[in-house]
Amino acid sequence: MRAIVVTSKPSDAFKEDNSPAAALRELGCDVVPVGFDLDELPDDIEQVRPSVVVIDAGAHLEIGRAAVKHVRQTSAVADVPVLLCIEVSRLPGLDPEIGIDDFVLSPIVGPELYARVRQLDWRLSSFRAAGRVKLGDLVIDTVAVEVNYRGRPLKLPRQEFQLLKFLATGAGRVFTREQLLSRVWGYRYTGNTRTVDIHIRRLRAKLGPGADLIETVRHVGYKMKSP
Repeated sequence: MRAIVVTSKPSDAFKEDNSPAAALRELGCDVVPVGFDLDELPDDIEQVRPSVVVIDAGAHLEIGRAAVKHVRQTSAVADVPVLLCIEVSRLPGLDPEIGIDDFVLSPIVGPELYARVRQLDWRLSSFRAAGRVKLGDLVIDTVAVEVNYRGRPLKLPRQEFQLLKFLATGAGRVFTREQLLSRVWGYRYTGNTRTVDIHIRRLRAKLGPGADLIETVRHVGYKMKSP
């Protein structure tokens, strides 16, 4: 795993044993320390994407907040999960709208920091494997015929499950309503395309905050967005 650690003194990032950079490197991460201006971002960042940006704010909450904003405005890392390291005394000042994905308290405990990083990496990752499809928080077990969103099981009738599985397997690709009827319901199905719209609406309702994973492509059909 690769981690970008934003710190006030990148050259000293590994000198303190309990610093985020030192703890992550000790646990096997490829760690790249950079300053709050992000000028030291590696040239290969587009090819070797980091799993997380860790902001070592310590007792300086305002600096940490500014660093989060700067990360979110820097295109090379704007979509990378952000983990803020902050002292417990500064915790009450944390704004839920600050833009972080998680936080960990200082002084750093290496295994806890690593676990948080791995958790972020898993939550936001996507993959397709035999019997399983994962798109961010959505996990589809095609063998057990089970769906979870953010750890919450979704009870789906057969056709809703088949529709969701088909869209997720072809994530990023647009399918017309006619294609979905043919591929999900079968070529002998005599219903009209209104059936697809009804099932999409039901899926979105059950996904709740994940409803926007299913995108309507105007005048064409639907597609599942990749995180």
